[in-house]
Parts: sequence; C-alpha cells; structure tokens
Amino acid sequence: MSKSKKSNTKHLTSGLWRALLLGGATIGASAQATAQQAATAPAATNSSDEIVVTARRPLAESEAASLAIQREADSVVSVLSADAIGRLPDQNIAFAIGRLPGVSIERDQGQARYVNLRGTPVYWNTLSFDGLSVVSPEGRATRLDNVPSVLASQVLVTKAITADMPGDTVSGNINIITRRASDYDGFTLFGNAALGYVTLGGGEEVDTSLVYADQFLNDRLGVLLQGSYYRRNMVTDNWETDPYIEAPAGQPGVRFAREYENKPYRLTRENSSLSFRVDYEINPNHSVFASSIWTQYADEELRNNYIFRFDQGRTATGASTGINGAGAITGNTPTFGTVFAVQLRNNTNSLESEEDTYINSLGGESLVGPWTLDWRANYTFSSDGRDAPALPDFRSPSGSADRPTVQYDFQDGHNNTVRLFRTNVVGSTLSRGEAVASIDSFQWPLRLLSRRSGGDITQAWTFKLDAEREFDAFGSNIEFSTGLLYVDRAKKSREVLWTTGDLTSSANAATLARFNAAGYNVNTFYDQIRLGRPYLGEYGLGYNFTYHSKSRLDQITADLIARGVMTRDTATELNNYYDVSERVLAAYAMAVIDQPWGNVVVGLRGEQIQNESTALPLVGGVRRLTTIESEETLFYPSLHINWDITDEWKARLGFTSTASRPDFDDLRPNFTIDDVNRTISGGNPDARPERQIGVDAYLEWYMEPEGYFSAGVFYKDLSDVLFLERTAFGSSALDSGSTIRSDYAFTRVNNAGDGWVQGLELAYSQTAAGLVESMDLPEWLGGFGIRATAVWVDSEVNIPAVRTSTGTILNPERTAPLLGTSDSTYNLQLTYEMYGLSVRLAYQQRSPWGQSYGSYVTNGGQIVPGGNNLGPRVDSANGDIYWDSDDELDLSIRYQVNDNFEWYFDGVNLLNGAGRRYADSPNYPIEYETFGPRFIMGTRFNF
Repeated sequence: MSKSKKSNTKHLTSGLWRALLLGGATIGASAQATAQQAATAPAATNSSDEIVVTARRPLAESEAASLAIQREADSVVSVLSADAIGRLPDQNIAFAIGRLPGVSIERDQGQARYVNLRGTPVYWNTLSFDGLSVVSPEGRATRLDNVPSVLASQVLVTKAITADMPGDTVSGNINIITRRASDYDGFTLFGNAALGYVTLGGGEEVDTSLVYADQFLNDRLGVLLQGSYYRRNMVTDNWETDPYIEAPAGQPGVRFAREYENKPYRLTRENSSLSFRVDYEINPNHSVFASSIWTQYADEELRNNYIFRFDQGRTATGASTGINGAGAITGNTPTFGTVFAVQLRNNTNSLESEEDTYINSLGGESLVGPWTLDWRANYTFSSDGRDAPALPDFRSPSGSADRPTVQYDFQDGHNNTVRLFRTNVVGSTLSRGEAVASIDSFQWPLRLLSRRSGGDITQAWTFKLDAEREFDAFGSNIEFSTGLLYVDRAKKSREVLWTTGDLTSSANAATLARFNAAGYNVNTFYDQIRLGRPYLGEYGLGYNFTYHSKSRLDQITADLIARGVMTRDTATELNNYYDVSERVLAAYAMAVIDQPWGNVVVGLRGEQIQNESTALPLVGGVRRLTTIESEETLFYPSLHINWDITDEWKARLGFTSTASRPDFDDLRPNFTIDDVNRTISGGNPDARPERQIGVDAYLEWYMEPEGYFSAGVFYKDLSDVLFLERTAFGSSALDSGSTIRSDYAFTRVNNAGDGWVQGLELAYSQTAAGLVESMDLPEWLGGFGIRATAVWVDSEVNIPAVRTSTGTILNPERTAPLLGTSDSTYNLQLTYEMYGLSVRLAYQQRSPWGQSYGSYVTNGGQIVPGGNNLGPRVDSANGDIYWDSDDELDLSIRYQVNDNFEWYFDGVNLLNGAGRRYADSPNYPIEYETFGPRFIMGTRFNF
C-alpha cells in the first residue's frame, strides 16, 4: 500500500535496516540518503554496487537510522533507533534515551526511572505508544523504568510539538515505536541472555528477551511475538537527616536535624513484558492491525528503618529537648554533638509494589480517494499496587535508662554517622555510659503492626482518527492533515488496611491481651522475626544490626488477622478513597507547506477537558461524599519553519503553546495518609492548568561523509506554574486516637505565579574515520568516535505570598528555580567500532535540581526556611528540597562473534555515584544513598 511522505517518515525503520544491512560499512549522510530511498523501494539484493559487510557497527547503524528520521522531521526531534538487527543498547527505555541530546535522567535507588527533556520537569513529558498517548500507572509523571527497551524499534523524542500531539505535551513527547513483522525479512528470531553481579551486597542480575517475527500469505500477514524478563537483587547504603527544625528567632543560619535515620534496603526488582502484533494487508489500499502489550514492574522492598529522634531526647538535666532538638544541649552544633536518652524507632517494612500496564490496540490505514485515513481504538489498563504485607513499628520505652545516648557526627556531609552509648541515670542527671556496638542491645517494643493491600487502578478508552492528503495550492505542495481524538480515563484508589492499633496505649488493653494470648510478646517481638543475617552494606553505620525475616513477619501478620487481633482500619481506608475521571475531546488541523527552501508547518489544536473527582473527606468531623466537577476548553496554535540552507545545513524555528494539567489524583478532594512514612498527601480541586508559550531556534549540520552537529536555544513563558508544595501538616484534624499526625510531612500540588525557562542545547557526533583516511593513518584508528551533548538551563518562578483572610503574611513572596530543572547537563560518549568490536564509555553529569517547594519565613530580616510568620516554630522546616548533582559512568562492550551471535559486557554506575538530597542549601543534606557498581555479561543471538 502506498503511503504519504509523513507515513514514510513514521515507518522508515524497515527500509533503513535493509539499507544498513546492505551497506553497513558506509555510515553517514550518504548512508542516510540511501536508507531513505530504501524505505520506498525494494532492497537491491543483487546489485553490482553491493557492499560486502565484514562486521557490524551497531552504534553507527543506530545513529545513521536516527539522523535520517531527524533530518526529515517537521520540528525539533531526537531519535533513538535500534541497530540493524533491531536492538537498543540499554535495558529500559529511560536508560536508553538518556543518551540522547538534551535528555537527563532521574534515578530511583540507582535505576533510571524518569527523564527530563532539556532540564525541565518530568511531568511536562507525555508518553505515546505508536503515536497513541498513554498515561503511566503513577500518572502524568511518566515512569520509564517499567518499559523494557526490547519493546521498541525506535523512540522519537519530539521537543517542539506539532498540532497532532497532545496539548499537555510541554517539554516533549516520547513516542515508542513498537516492532512489527514488516521490520524484518521473513522469519526472524533474536534475543539475549545475560547474568550479572551487583557489587554492593553481592546480588545477582538476570536479563533475558526473545523476539519472533514472520510474514505469511505473500507477506500480507505479519506476526510478531516478544517477551522479556529482568531481575536484580540489591542492597543500599543510606542515611537521612530529614527534616530540619526551624531556626530560633534572631538565628537565621542555625538549623538542627530533628532526627537521624538509616534505611538499609534489601531489594528485588523485576521487569517483565509480553507483546504481540498482527498486521494484515487486506488489499493495496487497506490494512489493519491488532496489538497487545503487557509490562510489569515489581519491587519487593525490605527495610530496617532505624530512626533516632533528637527532638524526643533529654538534656543532661533530664529535660526534654523538644522543639530545639539537639540544639537544646549546650555545646552541640548542627554537625556534632550528643543527645541523651534518644527515642529509637524501627520501621521494619515488608513492601511488595507492583505496576502492571496492559495496552490493547486495534487500528488500520486506508487510502480513500486522495485521503489517507489512519484510525485507532485502544483500551489501556494500569495498576499501581502498594501492597505491604507487614508494617511493624517499634519504639523505645519512656524510661531514660532504656534509651540510647547518641553522639552524632555530621561534619563530613557525605558520611553522617552516629555512635551509640548506654544512658546513665543518677537522680535527674543523665550522662553517657559505655559504648554499645549492636543496636539490638536496646529495648524497642512493638508499638503497632499494620498491613496494607490495594492501590490505584487506571482505565482509559481512546479513539483516534487522522486523515491526510496532498494537494497543490498557491504554487506549493501542501500536505494537509486533520484529526479527532476522544479519551475517557478513570482512576480510583482502593486500599484495605489492617492494624493492631497502638499496643502501648491503655485504651488498647484488650487487643494487647489477645496479642499475648496468641503467643506473641511486644517486648521480644523482633526476636521472633529476626533473620540473624548481618548487615550486607559497606557504609560505616556506627552500630551493628541483624535483618528481619520477611516470610516469618508476613506469616505472623496473617496469623494475627486470622485470630482477630488485627482489625480493619476503615477510617484510614475512607481517608484514602477517591475516584477521579478525565474526558478529553480534541480536534486539530495542520498543514505542511513545501517551499523551494524547506517547509512551513502551521497548525491549531483545540481540546475540551472535563474532570470529575469524588472522595469521602471529613468535613467538620462528619464524613461526606463530595464530588467536584470542572470543564475547560483550550486552544494551542503552533508554527514551525524548517529551512534547508544547504545540502548539509538545516535551520529550524518553532512557536508552540501548551498547557500542563494537574494529575488526576491531584484534583481529589481528600487526604491520603501513610502512617509508616509519616506523610500526608492532599488533593487540590482548585489547581489550574499551567500554561506555556514557547519558542525554539535550532541549527543542524549533517556532515559529509558522516558526523552531526546542532545548536539550539529555547524559551518558554509560564503562567499558573504547578509545583509540589511540601510543608508540615500543622493540624490535628486527622489525628486518630494516640496517632498524632500534625507533624507529618504534607505535600500537595498548587499553583504559583508566573515564570520562565530558557536554555541552550549543543550536540556533536563524529568518528575518526574521515581524518584517518585523509591523513593515511592506520585503518584501526578510524574506529574511534565521540558523541557529546550539553544543555544549560536558567529558570525562575514567582511564588506568591501566603496570607491570612485578613491579609497578614504567613509566608513571604519569593522566587525560585523551576522544579526539575538543572542548570547544566552533560553527556559524553567515547566509542570504538571496528572489526566486530563495539565499545561505548558513557558519562552523564547534571547539576542540582529542585524536587519540591517548602515554606519560608522572615527571620532577622532574611527569608529562611520555616513554618509561618505568625505561628510557633515548627519541627519540619526544610524549605525547598533539591537533588544534588548526579554523575554516572557506564561501559558497554559488544563483540560480533559471527552473523548469529554477539557477546556483550556492561558495567553500570562505575563511579558508585550517590543519590543526594539537601534542604535549601548543600550545607543541610537530608539524604545520602549509594548502590554500588554492577556488571552483566551475556550473549545476543539472531537467526
């Protein structure tokens, strides 16, 4: 079936691979032109010009395919293409596209999870599969660690959107082009199998995949099946000093950590995927397809969370440290000191989170007269599970002699540690006793045991119709396209919670009696779940401990539920209940107007959005079913000018308008409570879309015979900026019995004022082949290459003052950088490809970026972190929270053994870079976590 120019650009991959297989030794702009011709003409298998391929160059193959598509695109695009036998270079999509120009990575415990495009927030990205928008199980902040790279033949990252893309695409659209049988010549079977080692803790890593494709009925019927499985066992080294206590009046530069904690995780992470696709050509003018994709991300998380509460300790005279924390003791500084009789907490968690996504599509393409019609019907189901089979909470007794005296040393900033001692008590005087090596030597009875199951479920029906045709008008060829889109998404949160209640409370004496009758004891409960396995990490904690047994803990919890000792916590279940929905009706019209010097792309998109949210909040102490509805219509004009200056040089100028909408659950009219992590997240039904107007100007150089350079600037004007606000909850409205929640960390999305973001992006790629040939140097030197990208970003958001109803200022007006933006991001890749050997040493560095905004007050004439200007000092005064600079060095080695087999070795996180966060200033670190390098080796096969 013949296709328009636009369709050829979308589905260039098959022709590119054929061209590259025929001429893999010639990679560059000339190879790109050859590849484009191959997309619309049969492969010449018996040509006198055929090049004999002696060894593949997978990195060069991928780049040649990518640049061919990028050069023909209608706006600013970066492309990641599989190599000539259909493989991307990394395990998940986040890692893979993190190598592209203008892309940086946000990691979770060492694993690439989110991507920032040109240094902007992750929720500004949209995710599509084959051009159809899909919402991640977590929401608009698109997670990509749950998308294995084996699913994709290409990933198109569009940074300046056109009218045929969703209007909430602000920084860019990540379009995953899945595989189809027509990408290959007949029967194809390929995959990989690898085994690895994680240095920290000695865990193993497993990575496998298999792809089958074939065509039948004279190539009219294509069938593709794919499956993958990945698992990694790991531990982490971690410390946290979060939050900080507000500085006393007149001392704006002095903040003490409220607590110190360690979270030595044991993790098992798994990624699985299955997919199939069937394509059928009914006749030369009509084709249909059906596809189904399933991905699963599973995370088993075991955590011994030891928390030392300095604000619930004692001074040498026996007085409570209280709101001053460690600062209540003379001689202590924010970075070194001693606190007596510190309350010790231990949250020994057993968590099993699982994210599933099912993407089911039916579609087709038809030629009807001069029109090409492309239609899609899609049903997507995703679940974001939060199962926690057992959540015990241990705390020290109230007696000072039963609690540790803690000496803290935070002077390094990278190695915050504590030392533990007995607490000597003589009358009302406390002093430091003998040193204690094992934290298990102290008493910390079980206070509460809970269990949680459930999570969020999102379902979406999508219907999409695009029509395009070409015609001549005003002396120009015009490719006109128009389309309709209807999306109906619904998300609901359902949890089932079981709890013993506070076993140390006299009001819960009956439950404690049943607990004891079941054969358990709060004072020795940890002994009953002790695994006896020592610490697997390398960080010097300052004390020893032993891990707990997940199976034993889960078994005891199930037994207590069966015996009726643990009962349903319906109050918290109802607090966390909500239903939200979003219906979008969109239409667009777009024209690509060819000119002798290039083209002009003009378009307009309109979207009508209807939102509805339902919850059961407590209103005046009474729980009421509350439903809130909203509706708005937004229009997004866009204009792109693409100028072919010469055969090698291209200039682009784009003007765009977009709007980033609040996430579904950000609009819910309730609060979600997590008693284990002491957090509350709240909905904000009044949150408005964040509007942006942007301009992009890029210059691109496609060098002959190979190489690439680009330079671009971008600017976005922002209004009603959405941001994550993080403060102390500061209210007793959600307290339940002896569970006090007023000091919990409270987060919600809110609108700030106006703002802007601007930046400069550079990219360069070249090999030594041309230089070596021109200077008649040894051939082997031509295998060296370099790829370098850099982005510099500046931004500012006006955060308005918070006032009382009478106009009194609670928090002063201020400015801050846009969340998620790094001032600079650098990617450098050194490569070598020759004689079947392919080596890539990749380094990425990004400067600090904001995670959330906090509260600030005026103290001593300075604006500093704090609660508000009227109320008392608070014990949660972090201010804005930032992720510190991040760098990672990875090594990939591939060797082509023969036409069917390839050996590969990957080394990841070779610098053992840490995940670091700080509160307002690097002088106040709140988290430091390391994960260790890991190595994996295996084989890829192709038949």
